[in-house]
Amino acid sequence: MKMITCCSFKGGSGKTTALMGLCSAFAANGKTVALFEADDNRPLTTWMENAVESGTWDERCSVFIADELSLLEEAYARAEAGGFDYALADTHGGSSELNNTIIASSEFLLVPTMLTPLDIDEALSTYRYIVELLVAEKLHAHTAVLRQRVPVGRTTASQHAAAELLNALPQFNVPMYERDAFAAMKKRGMLHLTHSSMKSKPGLRLMARNYETALSEIAELCAFVTKALES
Repeated sequence: MKMITCCSFKGGSGKTTALMGLCSAFAANGKTVALFEADDNRPLTTWMENAVESGTWDERCSVFIADELSLLEEAYARAEAGGFDYALADTHGGSSELNNTIIASSEFLLVPTMLTPLDIDEALSTYRYIVELLVAEKLHAHTAVLRQRVPVGRTTASQHAAAELLNALPQFNVPMYERDAFAAMKKRGMLHLTHSSMKSKPGLRLMARNYETALSEIAELCAFVTKALES
């Protein structure tokens, strides 16, 4: 089982959105996914409950509460025994022993950020924290920054300048654009199953096209992560 973590010590960076998108992409590829919920606001549990109610939850995926160190250890043991292909972990805000354990146990660390000066500062701070922890523990993990909620059209001068600050860091070259498909995942459920449901309803075919584009973008992120883990 390979563990991938979306890590940000700032709320609203889009880490849970990135994690939900990745989960959908892995499930669409037939992979089983254990979701470790370390955020005590329980966004993944809410996502699963909404998806189950809408019929858009993939049974290849399971949520494990992991907002305490003992619960994380138990969740990891259960997921590994269950033969899951991937574990996706959602950190909580700030630094803590729990977050340190998640980071140290991960094989890929994704740092999402929006393109504002405050968000970029927090992303750089998070990235620096990750690197220092890995060096101190003599560990290696793939790392990358993910630009979140980027406008589909032109970015503003401020957003462009903020993005340039990330150029020194490894990052995924395709951002998660500001799409309704991503913004509505928490309520509508998994991307691939929501898309399948929409395609069968004539009145939703135009919206389904938006989902198809979002799916192709998140599939690229999934392929990027998978390739890194195989190297």
